Amino acid sequence: MSRTFSIIGAGMGAPDTLTLEARRALDAADAVFATARLASLRPETVVCPFSELAARAVNANGQTVAVLVSGDVGFFSAAARLREQLMLHGDVRLVCGLSSLQYFCAKLGVSYDDACVRSLHGRTGSILGAVSYHKKVFVLTGGAQNAQNVCRTLADAGLGGLTVHLGENLGMETERIQTATVETLAGQPCGDLAVLLIAHAGAVNAAEPLRDSMFTRAKVPMTKEEVRWTACGRLAVQPGDTVWDVGAGTGAMTLELARRACDGLVYAVERDADALTLLAENRRKLGGYNVHIVAGRAPDALEALPAPDCVFVGGSGGEMRRILAMAKGKNPMVRVVVTAIALETLEEARRALTELGFANVAVSQLAAARSKAVGPYTMMTALNPVFILSGGGDDAE
Repeated sequence: MSRTFSIIGAGMGAPDTLTLEARRALDAADAVFATARLASLRPETVVCPFSELAARAVNANGQTVAVLVSGDVGFFSAAARLREQLMLHGDVRLVCGLSSLQYFCAKLGVSYDDACVRSLHGRTGSILGAVSYHKKVFVLTGGAQNAQNVCRTLADAGLGGLTVHLGENLGMETERIQTATVETLAGQPCGDLAVLLIAHAGAVNAAEPLRDSMFTRAKVPMTKEEVRWTACGRLAVQPGDTVWDVGAGTGAMTLELARRACDGLVYAVERDADALTLLAENRRKLGGYNVHIVAGRAPDALEALPAPDCVFVGGSGGEMRRILAMAKGKNPMVRVVVTAIALETLEEARRALTELGFANVAVSQLAAARSKAVGPYTMMTALNPVFILSGGGDDAE
């Protein structure tokens, strides 16, 4: 007779948030295993570290064994990992539970069908993009990314005035629910068992293309929209990418990249003081808070940056080869796009990409023209031709 393992979602870890199905599964089990926080849900539960749950369940006596996990088995849960380990030893049944998202939003009296949901509990990553491009963001926090540190990161990015709902120790006697600004919560200590619901009425639509007319320019050069859209497509930016924009200028390409890397981070490197001022203004104006502005000259300013998934070089200051070499040194599989107007820059970039071993080096020339009304007629005005060079990964083969 095959053994049966039940992985049970324990809700908030309190008896009141345990479903009737979960209670019946616990009562029917010959043995129950859980971490210390959930052990009180059934007498005689065997307490052990999470890393030992599967092994202890496999070696337990009895045909029916239960393992408790917090929240719901399908919501950022360890249930999937446990299921893989237990499937080798018998039938595995998942018993759903109440998630912190459901519980917290019910407490607040708000819906969650329009929320962007993210977890930073024991994970790396950032929610700056999620908050930039969604009006409602629910976040699980914990570990190094506890609620206070998450709010501090948001405040440092310029989002300190947003309204945040904090839920700590949900379902327990020490439950605390508070509504305050990001800035306020950034100054308050908070434990690991906490969630945040962040409201951002001014969030922008990441799918909306950025037009040249949307930027503040002054006299700083700007990559035109036709070039930006083509270059972004060639760069194949993914939502969670870490991106470098070297020679960011006004931030036109930076903010285009930030919307593509909507769950990632973009590091905008610029040395010119006037450009840095415009870059900061456009970042605020167009809501790209997942952009980190780095003042300095490349490649020296790139040393402290995390390894990039992709790099756009719009200005190299004569350091093209060193910039590309540093990017490839940090990530041998990095994807790179370089734009050039001068033939000398074109050849410098082409040679550097080839000699540094980038794969699939390609060159395109983009010649665009825009319509202009001249009396009753529509005339086309040509823009400067631009060369777009790309390469990616290691050309070891």
